[in-house]
Amino acid sequence: MKIFRLTHSYFAHYCIPLTIYVSIILVSTAISILSPYILGDFLDNLIAGADITAVLVFCSIFGGLNILRIVLGYITSIIYVNIQTKMGYSMNMSVIKHVQNLSLTYTNIQDSAYLNQRINSDANELIIFCITILQRVITNTIALVVPLIILLNMNWFVAVLFVGFLTIYIALFILFKKPLYNAGFAFKEAQSKFFAHLYDQLKYIKLVKLNSIQPEMNKRAEKGFNGLLNTAVHNQKINYLYAGMDGFVGTLAQIVLFVVGGIQVLRGNFTIGMFTIFSSYFTMMMVSCRYFFNLGANYQKVLVSYDRITQIFNQKPEASGEVAIPDIHHIELKNVNFSYAVNGSVSANSPKILANFNATFEKGKIYGICGENGTGKSTLVSLIMGMYQNEFTGSIKYNGFDMQDVDMNQARKIHIGFAEQEPMLINDTIRYNLTFNDATDLQIDPAHLQTLNMRDFIEKNTLDLTINDNNTNTSGGEKQKISILKVLHKNPAVMVFDEPTSALDAGSASQFVDYLLSIKQDKIIIIITHDEAVIRMCDVTIELENRFKNSFEE
Repeated sequence: MKIFRLTHSYFAHYCIPLTIYVSIILVSTAISILSPYILGDFLDNLIAGADITAVLVFCSIFGGLNILRIVLGYITSIIYVNIQTKMGYSMNMSVIKHVQNLSLTYTNIQDSAYLNQRINSDANELIIFCITILQRVITNTIALVVPLIILLNMNWFVAVLFVGFLTIYIALFILFKKPLYNAGFAFKEAQSKFFAHLYDQLKYIKLVKLNSIQPEMNKRAEKGFNGLLNTAVHNQKINYLYAGMDGFVGTLAQIVLFVVGGIQVLRGNFTIGMFTIFSSYFTMMMVSCRYFFNLGANYQKVLVSYDRITQIFNQKPEASGEVAIPDIHHIELKNVNFSYAVNGSVSANSPKILANFNATFEKGKIYGICGENGTGKSTLVSLIMGMYQNEFTGSIKYNGFDMQDVDMNQARKIHIGFAEQEPMLINDTIRYNLTFNDATDLQIDPAHLQTLNMRDFIEKNTLDLTINDNNTNTSGGEKQKISILKVLHKNPAVMVFDEPTSALDAGSASQFVDYLLSIKQDKIIIIITHDEAVIRMCDVTIELENRFKNSFEE
């Protein structure tokens, strides 16, 4: 089964607790199978005139076995929750790590809330299905085979009945297989999109209040809800019809059971105890048969999750080289062409952001990247940092090594620092946002705090100030200073700043420029800027032109 091929590595990691889990379940199943036989034997002895001692012995055995089954059920439930939670988390993180290694072209066109909800629900559903099937296939197979052997010794006709009902179940599954899958897939997609629209109601709360667009935003949620409602109703219709067929066959089986068993009692072939055993085991077999019937429906539902997870895993990760460069002293771009994907793909008609672009960046110089909005400044920086490593033509070289051969993850982690124009701060402490770890011995260079006029801010709030989820407990200037401080503290070979002075006060901006001039001999400094003061201090200015201006004006 392909679902198990996808999840087998997670099962292998927890093979010991899973083995214990299955072993305990086997014991519980044995008790369940043994109980009807004990009950039937007790009834026959009771009718034959058993004394109070026999009653007490039966109660002790029957009660002891059921108490044992309850205790075993408690143990298995704890083991189940433990391994299911851990395995679900492991699979979630596997998918997320894969997404993190994909190109920005893929992630930029995804709704993050939708993608997160989709990954979480699908990964957990796959793990739950696999653990459950591991348990129930074993128990239901035993509960099917063992009673069948016992009943065949009691009455051969039961085999004929059972095969007949099994044939009906198989026919129904074949009939409903495709409708169940299609309805489940549509429902899951609508569910993920609805939760994404619902998340937007709070994600953009400030925008909503500023523009008083509550009704308009609510309509977006309502649109997603209507899509969810329609698919939910259709999905329920298909599933109920399938379950209704199951119920009808089950009822028919019960009627046949009473007819056959009743006739055997009337003819004197069965005692009351034998009839109790017969009915209990036949019911047990039908329950197991119905499980396998419903397993087909559940498999079609889970197959939706499998296909959606596989769609993500089939996205090709962005290739990364293996050359770990010890330093960066030279970056060269030669005949670089880049186009953004339209509808998820790049074609000959996709507008080119950069065409035959050439530039060289060397240690000891400050480079200013200028131009109107939309000319590709941020795109150029992203390309230099290897964010679209497999999506451009031409060449980008680090110290003479082609970027395709360089381990860009290592380069960005150690040798490149980037401060965004609109900083993305994590809902954590300032300390964590500067270093991305919880080290309590963090020492910030006083010169950096002085340069950015942050000494009073840090002394007042400390590095343990938690930036809230929406970054509303810090001003725009403070967020930008934290982002810049992150780069200065990292002290990488390549420093990249996107409009670093846009939210700084005049004093901080001036001191920041002076500081960059004092350290540039050991750095490659790249600055996207419209600030004339910053442009004047740059050693090299790269002016990007608007390639779409003329065609737009026409």
